Amino acid sequence: MGIALRYKNCFSMRAPGYHIESNTLVASIRLIALVFLFICSAAGAALAQGLVCSETVDKALMNIRQNCADLERDSLCYAHPLVEAGFADDSAKADFTSPSQRASLFGLSSVRSSALDSEQAHWGIALLHLGANLPLTYEGMGILVLLAGAAEVINQSDPASVMQIAEPLSTAALTATTRFKKPGIIPEPLGPVAVDDLLLVDAFDDSGDWLRVVNDGEISWVERQDLARLNAMDALPAIGVGATFPFKSMSISTNPEYPECDQAEPMVAIQTAEDLPTSLTINGVDIHIGSMVTIQQVHRNALSLTVHRGKVTTIFGQTVRQGESVIGILGQTPAGAAQVLDWSGALLASEAEIARGQRAQDALNSLARVNGWAQRKTFKHPPAHVHVVERGDTLYSIARLYETSVAEIILGNLGAEPIKLYTGTKLVIPSPGSGFAGHGAIPLDATRES
Repeated sequence: MGIALRYKNCFSMRAPGYHIESNTLVASIRLIALVFLFICSAAGAALAQGLVCSETVDKALMNIRQNCADLERDSLCYAHPLVEAGFADDSAKADFTSPSQRASLFGLSSVRSSALDSEQAHWGIALLHLGANLPLTYEGMGILVLLAGAAEVINQSDPASVMQIAEPLSTAALTATTRFKKPGIIPEPLGPVAVDDLLLVDAFDDSGDWLRVVNDGEISWVERQDLARLNAMDALPAIGVGATFPFKSMSISTNPEYPECDQAEPMVAIQTAEDLPTSLTINGVDIHIGSMVTIQQVHRNALSLTVHRGKVTTIFGQTVRQGESVIGILGQTPAGAAQVLDWSGALLASEAEIARGQRAQDALNSLARVNGWAQRKTFKHPPAHVHVVERGDTLYSIARLYETSVAEIILGNLGAEPIKLYTGTKLVIPSPGSGFAGHGAIPLDATRES
């Protein structure tokens, strides 16, 4: 009892100061606890939101397989909510308000898919299957245009110039001749044609001197004079360099704002047949695509194009190869449409851009599986290699050793000059085998020991 009383008296003697310090400490602990709980709660909510976002996107992309199976050429498919379609006039309107519904591209003026709505589990997905003037006997896919997230594609092809491919006519060769890859003065031969061989033809070239042969879906050309003439041939369309089809010319835009999660970023993916590269007009500029790209608006005045397989050639003579990206600077036409004024130099695609292409390809491959089409792979950067610096090494010698560029080594390690080499330093070699290129500066060497 005496000891307890002594301690009680001790506290009582220091009561004013002690209680102030004690209250402050308790308040601080409570504040820290509240902040910690808030951070944990926010982190948990963000994690949960991210999971919902990711799951919604995955489900939306995989619904293409279910909702767009057997999609005919020159058709649009509603794959996942929400999607809106605009039509040129009332006569072309179709019921297009729920998933799995289809609409013809003839008379279609625009398609818009919606941004992520986590509460409704919506992330708009639409798929266009462009006929691209392919023959009706061609069994593979045409051009696939995938809209995902907040994206819009506007048809800018002149309706008066759009043609529908006719059923092929059967005719016979009047003389021994040759099938060519393309019509022209110096065409590339594909194979012989014997007298009386039956050929299916469905179109003329611009000159009217060549007929397109579509036996077994393979496209070739034969001189008109070598085939028996049919009266029905007069109704065949002319397919030349300027021949158009729905959405051959299109305006593409996406919402440049950051989405709820990386997977929900908006994009438009375009995939051509592997053996049939196609010329399209994107935002007012002609490009030649073969065979898979994604497009995203990174700024209201800038459009990013990434090549995931094959290559793209622009009207300016620039070639963008797989694994590369370019930026298109946008301006306004007198009519108010966004038009690409120029393309930047090609740069290596970022990991985020590579991942975007993989998501698009996975979705398109899921559709390919149910339709019996060939599945495709996208370009991936080769795995990085680590080089341990030895005395006497220079950036030039290291770049030559791994057949890569000095600039890529710098960017892959420090991101900017100057870079110092020490014996024992580990350097990441980002793209071994991509091709040697010097840097144009004095070689930096490892003259110091670590």
